Amino acid sequence: MLRFGQHLIKPSVVFLKTELSFALVNRKPVVPGRILSTRASVMSAYGPFSVLWKSGRYSARSEGQHVHVHVLPRRAGDFSRNDNVYQELQRHDKGEEDSPDKWRTEEEMAAEAAILKKYFQ
Repeated sequence: MLRFGQHLIKPSVVFLKTELSFALVNRKPVVPGRILSTRASVMSAYGPFSVLWKSGRYSARSEGQHVHVHVLPRRAGDFSRNDNVYQELQRHDKGEEDSPDKWRTEEEMAAEAAILKKYFQ
């Protein structure tokens, strides 16, 4: 198990792990394909994307001094205004409507992680 703030992360949802970082799929993505952490070569898996860096006390519900990155795949027309993606992410990270019944299953997350692992081998 890995720790991400107060969360314990199962290895099945991690698609990249290095000495200093790891990347995982999200249990309740803002847009399909949202992941946390890692490097820009995800573009080969998802196409264009938006990146949002968060650190320390500015990282919503996460705890401790760390930096994490949200990678959000983008598609034409996914938001009425392009920059609305950042407002949606902020609303989403405040936990509005955040309940386990809205989360993806571990199996769904593991399947997506398995696909992404192929891009980082």
